[in-house]
Amino acid sequence: MTDTSAFSSCMDQGAALHAAGQPEQALVAFEQAMALAPDSADAASACATMLGVLGQAQAAYRVLQSVRGQLWADADGAANLAIAAENCGEADDARAVYARALELDPDHLRALNNTALACARAGDWPGAIEKLERCRMRAPQDLGTWLNLSDILVAARRFGQALALLDDALRQFAQQPALVIRRAVALAFDGHIAQAQQALDGMDARTRDALRTLMEEAGGQAARTVRKTPKTVPDAYDMFCQQAFDALQLCDWRHHDLLTSAIRDALADMQRTGAPRDGRDTQFYGLMLPLHEDELAQIRRFSTEAIGRQLDTPMAPFVATRSRSRDSRIHVGLAPQTLRDPRHADALVSLLRLHDTQRFALHVYSSTPQPDLAFTRQLGTLCASAVEIAHMSDDEAVSRIRLDELDIFVDMAFDSPWCRPEIPERRVAPIQIRQTTWHRHHPPRPCEYNMSDTFVHPLALDMAPYGAVVRLPHSCWLAANTDAPDTQPVSREALGLPQDALVLCTLIAPLMVDPQTFRIWMALLQELPQAVWWLPSYGQAARANLACAARAAGIDPSRLVFMQPATRAQLLARVRLADLFVDTLRFNANHGLADALRMGVPAVSCAGDSMASRLGGSILWSAGLADCVATDTQAYVDMVLRLAGDPLALSALRQRLADAAAAAAAPFFNLPARVREWEWAWAAMVQRQQTGLAPAAFDVPDQTAAALAGAAGAQFSP
Repeated sequence: MTDTSAFSSCMDQGAALHAAGQPEQALVAFEQAMALAPDSADAASACATMLGVLGQAQAAYRVLQSVRGQLWADADGAANLAIAAENCGEADDARAVYARALELDPDHLRALNNTALACARAGDWPGAIEKLERCRMRAPQDLGTWLNLSDILVAARRFGQALALLDDALRQFAQQPALVIRRAVALAFDGHIAQAQQALDGMDARTRDALRTLMEEAGGQAARTVRKTPKTVPDAYDMFCQQAFDALQLCDWRHHDLLTSAIRDALADMQRTGAPRDGRDTQFYGLMLPLHEDELAQIRRFSTEAIGRQLDTPMAPFVATRSRSRDSRIHVGLAPQTLRDPRHADALVSLLRLHDTQRFALHVYSSTPQPDLAFTRQLGTLCASAVEIAHMSDDEAVSRIRLDELDIFVDMAFDSPWCRPEIPERRVAPIQIRQTTWHRHHPPRPCEYNMSDTFVHPLALDMAPYGAVVRLPHSCWLAANTDAPDTQPVSREALGLPQDALVLCTLIAPLMVDPQTFRIWMALLQELPQAVWWLPSYGQAARANLACAARAAGIDPSRLVFMQPATRAQLLARVRLADLFVDTLRFNANHGLADALRMGVPAVSCAGDSMASRLGGSILWSAGLADCVATDTQAYVDMVLRLAGDPLALSALRQRLADAAAAAAAPFFNLPARVREWEWAWAAMVQRQQTGLAPAAFDVPDQTAAALAGAAGAQFSP
C-alpha cells in the first residue's frame, strides 16, 4: 500500500524546492514520491517537468511513458506526454497523443495550440489558423494565444488578417510591446512601408532589441538565395523586401508590382540623397522583376558603395607582393559556390583537371558550411591549394587568401548564399574578376573585369557604357559538368507523365519562374491541349501557388507535372524524356538548360536586354542552336508552337545536338577549348596589369583550333 502521508510530503517538498529555484533537489523529492507510488501520473509528471528543466528530454519522455495508461485517460496528462514526445523528436507519437487529448477535451488549450504549430510546420496553414482561432475564442484574455495566431497568419502570408487581429489585440491589451512589434512587422510585410517606418521610429531601445531578436529568428528559418548581414536598426523597406524576396521563392507574386515600385522609390531616394543601400539581394532578385538593366546597374553601383562603407574595421590595405619563394606561374584564386551541390563540385573538378598547371597555379577557397573535408583533400591534389574559409570571418578569410600572393581572384559565387562581397572589397589580388554575373553593366569596383561573350554583349554594341567587359568568342557559361546519367531504364508512366503528351520542360528554381513567363506558358498550354509542363520537385507552397495561377489562367493544374525527388544521376536520365526545354524570359535557365542540352533535349530561349535574359541564348548559340533563340516574346511563342506541331523538326534538333556532342563540333561541347580561352583572358589581364595599363574591355580569340591541335602553348600568349 502507498504511504499517502509520505507521498504527499514528498510532493509538497518537491513543489517547494521547485518554487525556490532548486530543480535538482526538487527532482530528488519527486523521484521519492514516484518510488512510493509508481503508478502516480502526478508524480511522473512532476519528475518529467524537472527533467525537462534540467535539459534531459529523453529521460522525461521515458518517465511519462511508464504511466502512459494513466495519462491516456486525461486530456492534461495526454498533452504532457505529447509535449515530451515532441521534445524528443517523436513527431508521430506526439500527433497521436495530441489527438487523444483533443478527443477527451476538444477545447484543450495546450493540445489545440501545439497541434496548430505542428500543422504550421507541415505547411497546413488553414488547419493551424482554425485551431489557433479556437484557442483565442477559448481564452480571449491570454495574450499568448493572440501572439501565436498573429505569428501564424504572418507565416501564412496573410498579412491583412494579421493586421486586423493585431489592431483588435491592441484595443484589448493596450500597447503591449509584443503586439506593437508584430504590428510594425505586419505593416512592413504588407507593403505599408511609411506607416511601418513610423512605428519603428517610435520604438524605445528595449522594444527595438526585441524586434531585432524576432526578425533574426524568422530570418534564420528562411532559405534565402542571397544573404546579407542584418541591419542593427530595423528598416521597414528592407523588411518588406525581405518578405517579398522570400515570396518570389514560393512563386507568390502578390507583391510583385509593389516590390518593383518600392525598389524604384528606394533607388530614386539614393540618387537624391547620395546615401547608398546594401542591395546585394536586390540586384539579384530584381532580375525577376520588370526593372530596366540601367536601373539594376544603379542598384549594383550603390550596393558596392554601401558594402565598402560598412567595412569600418581597420585592416591593412592590399599590397601586391611576389616573394622569392613563389613560382613564376600565374596564381589564380577561385571562390566557388557550395561544393555540397554535386553540380558545382563536379564542374570544379572538371575545370581543375583541364587547366594548364604549367602556366597557372589554381587555389580554391570554399565557403561551404560544414564541408566535406575528404572532398576538399581531393581538390588539393588537383590544384595548388584548397582551403575552407566558411568558418572564418571576412577579415580572416582576406588575410588567409592574401598569403597565396594571387595574381587573379575569381568570384564564382556571385549572387548566391556563398558570395562574400566584403572579401573582394578588401582586395585579395591585383586583378579581381567575376566568373559569371547576371548584369551587363560592370561597376569599376571591387572587380576589375566582368566575363561575358559576343552574344550577351554583341560585337555591334557600343561597349563604352558597360565597363571593362571581357568578351569570350562563344558562351561565357562554362558547361563544365561531366557527370553521367543513371543507366536504369525509366518511363514516362513511372514519372507521372502522360505517355502520348507533348512534354515541355523547364529546369529552374521556383524563384526564376516570373509571372510574365508563366502567363505565356499558360497561353501556350491553351494552344497545345496535348501538352503538359514538366517542372522540378518544388515545395508544397510553390506548387500550390503555381496551381492557383494556372487555374486563374484557365488551365487545369494537373497539366503542371512536378518531378519526383531524385539523385543527380536520376535527374539527368529523366530529363531525356522531355520533348522540348522552354526557357524563362527574365532570368534564363543556366545549369538546367546546360543539363538538358547535354542529355540531347532541344531548347528554345528568348534574348532580352540583361545578361540574365541573354544567357540562355548565349548557351544555345554555343550549342549550335542559334535558330532556337527568339528576339521577342511573339517570336518565342511562335517558335514553341511551330516545334510543338512538327515532330520531325524536334527530331532533327535532337540529332544535331547528338552529332555536335559526339564530335565536340559545337563550342558548348568543347570544354578544353573554352578553358584555353579563359586562360588566354587571364594572361591578357595580367599582362595589362604588369605593364601599367588600366583595366579595359577586350575580346578573346577563339582557341578551338589550338585546343584540338594540342598546341595551346604555341598560341596562348595574348
